[in-house]
Amino acid sequence: MIGSGAEASKKRRKNRIFHVIYALMAVIILLIIIWAAANNRGSSPSELLSEGNVDFDEGWYMADGSVADMEHLHKMSSVEPYREQSVYHSLPSDLEEGKSLCFRSKNIRYQVYVGGELRYEPKIRESRVYNRSLGTRWSYVPLYGDDAGADVEIRFQTVYEDARACIDHLTLGSAAGEIVGTFTGKAVAFSTCLLLLFAGLLLIIADVPANLQMDKNHELLYLGLFAISIALWCLAETNLLQFYTDDSRLLQILSCCSLMMIPIPLVLYLDAAFGFQRKWVVSAVCFLSAAEFTFCTIMHFAGVMDYHETLGLTHVMLAVSAVLLLYELLKNALLTRESKVRNVYKAIRTVGLMGICFATGIDIVRYYRGHNSDSAMFVRIGLLIFILCYGSASLEKTVNAVKLGVQAEFVSQLAYRDGLTGVGNRTAFQERLEELEGEKKELPGIAIVMFDVNDLKYVNDHLGHQRGDELIVGSANIVRNAVESEGGAVFRIGGDEFAGIFSGEDVKKRCESALSRFRQSMDGHNAVKNQALRISIASGYAVYDKEQEDEMLMDVYQQADVRMYENKKQIKSEQVKPAEFYARKQ
Repeated sequence: MIGSGAEASKKRRKNRIFHVIYALMAVIILLIIIWAAANNRGSSPSELLSEGNVDFDEGWYMADGSVADMEHLHKMSSVEPYREQSVYHSLPSDLEEGKSLCFRSKNIRYQVYVGGELRYEPKIRESRVYNRSLGTRWSYVPLYGDDAGADVEIRFQTVYEDARACIDHLTLGSAAGEIVGTFTGKAVAFSTCLLLLFAGLLLIIADVPANLQMDKNHELLYLGLFAISIALWCLAETNLLQFYTDDSRLLQILSCCSLMMIPIPLVLYLDAAFGFQRKWVVSAVCFLSAAEFTFCTIMHFAGVMDYHETLGLTHVMLAVSAVLLLYELLKNALLTRESKVRNVYKAIRTVGLMGICFATGIDIVRYYRGHNSDSAMFVRIGLLIFILCYGSASLEKTVNAVKLGVQAEFVSQLAYRDGLTGVGNRTAFQERLEELEGEKKELPGIAIVMFDVNDLKYVNDHLGHQRGDELIVGSANIVRNAVESEGGAVFRIGGDEFAGIFSGEDVKKRCESALSRFRQSMDGHNAVKNQALRISIASGYAVYDKEQEDEMLMDVYQQADVRMYENKKQIKSEQVKPAEFYARKQ
């Protein structure tokens, strides 16, 4: 054993030497790359292709001679929505062969005339699926040497009253150079979106094996869907997907609809990761988001308002989700809950929160300083940090839970589950009561139901303990199915006693509904001919009254117990005695 330990120590020392050598190699390579990049900076392929390209944004004018604000056509008083109008410019007299008029358009329909001749008109596919506009398009209109000095006319029509309409990024030069330059300028944004998409897919894949060995809260799944929804929207907004398809209208649909897909996985993730004290919040956000999507879709296909025109409703839902996100993150960052969340998880999630907050702040500053080329670049980076941090924290918790495996599940079963019936045991019941005692002022309501199985002693004494166990298991199944159907929890607190707990909204109504189902199931069991065992269970319930602040849940428990025994007396006075009942079976 001593020799084995010495051998292992020697191996570790040798590995440390290899680690140092490898680190030195990496540092040397990094220094070489930095030195070469700093001292041999030349023109990139995109710069070479764009050489000779000139800006063509200025000098455009309307038919009445007024200056055209190409970046804000929708704000010009002379531009009327839905009416065809024109802007004009003259090409340089020294225009070279092979040049193009390059520009980006947004929310307009247009045609380009050169010297009075129609030179370019985008292909428009008509369908009820599409929005009214062409979305955002990159256009490259070919020019020739004979066009030198000719007038350029862009006939356009804005298709919305309030939405932004523009023709920007106007240049004269090489179309190839402009395309490569656009890709180069948006490479970081595009890469970030792809990373977000990859992270989302990875989280969804990780959710599958994780939930095979632990409680299915699907924390990773919801975070992955949230990441993918954001990634799809960001990809559409980079305006690079237009180079892979000429159907810009479909990409506009993708942009609008991906925003509507964000709130539901976000609120479900927050509930799975942290838990809302008021469960109605989750249902409300999911219902409102689904209702908003349904309304927008109906309006779109009815031709009343398309998806772009109903973006205001989507933004409201996103604002509500953002407020919930910020509230839950701040609450869990500031509050200490050591029994449920380890410090490392809180530290990682705090980094994610700080990342998205700082990124948003940077982009706000950039926006007001006039950096309009990509006003959401740092927000995308912040979102990536947020997803990676929160995903790694959730993934670490999941991996740790999976490592515990069957052993942890077995220990949990022994500690909190009744071995015969599978429901919670008395320990679980007492801990749940203590937990609710501390939360009762914040909960809408709490109800406790007591159940007592009749005839157990007679069955054990005369039919045997195996039959007695069968009676307990059958009774437990009836009680559990009834209580859990209304969102309650069931516990076996004694040999023939069970308890049910309801918390949240409408506990009295849920309790009575569960008892109704319980009686129907019990009657259905006893109505079967030649049934070996009769199931007879007394029940009673009580509800916590908020108006009596000094009332303890133990008092509610005792009230339910008293009512259960009253029901037990009534049942015994009305039903056939067990000796007589089972005598008939023989």
